[in-house]
Amino acid sequence: MAAAGIQDLLQPVELTSSLRPKLSEGEVEFCFGNHVRVYYRDSLQHENGSCYLTGYRIIWLSNKRNRNTKTPISMFALPLSKVKSCSCKAGMLISSPKLVVHLTSGSNNYIKLSFRDGNRNKFHDNMNMALRGRAWLAKKSGPEKKDFSTTGAGIRGLMEREKKKKTSAQRDVDEAFQDLNALMAKAGEMVSLAKRCADGMAAREETKKGDKDRFMVMLADMGIPSPVTRESAGTKYHEQLAMQLADFMQGRLGSLGGMITLPDAYCLFNRARGTEMVSPDDILNACMLFESLELPIVFRKFPSNVLVIQAKDHSDRKMAERITGYIGKKGSVSGIELSQAFGLSLVLTKQHLLQAEKLLYICRDQSTDGLRFYRNLFINSSN
Repeated sequence: MAAAGIQDLLQPVELTSSLRPKLSEGEVEFCFGNHVRVYYRDSLQHENGSCYLTGYRIIWLSNKRNRNTKTPISMFALPLSKVKSCSCKAGMLISSPKLVVHLTSGSNNYIKLSFRDGNRNKFHDNMNMALRGRAWLAKKSGPEKKDFSTTGAGIRGLMEREKKKKTSAQRDVDEAFQDLNALMAKAGEMVSLAKRCADGMAAREETKKGDKDRFMVMLADMGIPSPVTRESAGTKYHEQLAMQLADFMQGRLGSLGGMITLPDAYCLFNRARGTEMVSPDDILNACMLFESLELPIVFRKFPSNVLVIQAKDHSDRKMAERITGYIGKKGSVSGIELSQAFGLSLVLTKQHLLQAEKLLYICRDQSTDGLRFYRNLFINSSN
């Protein structure tokens, strides 16, 4: 099969803000390999890339980046529905071990993945598991549509359907946990089931308490259906963890004032990962890679030694102006009052007040009534 024929089987890849592949609903990442070459049959086509294996696809991203956009210069996805089988090919002298991926079209069509980081066998085992599980078929078929019947109407009908759902869910859990291979084969179904449970609990909690704290709402969020692990990412564990943490936090920082303390981020991230918890050291090491990986969030240490994660577009000056505007309406404010008004933790509120004071927007007054902050009229007297 010519290279052009193989290219017809490949699909484009959508990326997250941290340049990881964006997974579709129910798609689970099995393993990751770095420094992977791609051959169309025996012809080298792509040098030095990162390769992801999910329950639906093989995804390859070049490690070379476009100078302006910072995106990979080339990337593609091969649906597992186009894969017939895979086999191992041993390395010879200076050549690396390879994984031969046999395609469904034609009798002798294949691509080869050359692994220089020693992950060939792990990819082979996980790909065979994914091919047996055939998770992409469940994605295509979707939920079964049934014709309406009056026998299933009313309260009794609702109770019967709820009972059937619980029975089916319990059966899936029992089958999945019989052994590890079955669990991985049903990974997508387990993720969907967990998400439905989380959504149901969140809806019930919102009904009980409409004005729920935003941080507690986030704690109920099953935000990471396919967490990065040491086993899946190998030597690139901290880099992949940093990228996934950036994706996870970016969409949440807006409702948290653009900043969150590292302990709070640790709680949110581990809650969303479920049983695949990470250590504080791993989180810290991942955060320290934000700058070198050019991720859309920033790791910051205040002079008071408070560690935070903040959005890249967060501005101390804008926050100081917001605080000054609020004080202008109230006359003065304490840390607790501002914390309640802005919906921020007291630790973060204190840092924002100190930064605003450092920028000369506000000044303090310590009295028997406690510490209060006022607009700095010496600098802003015209306003």
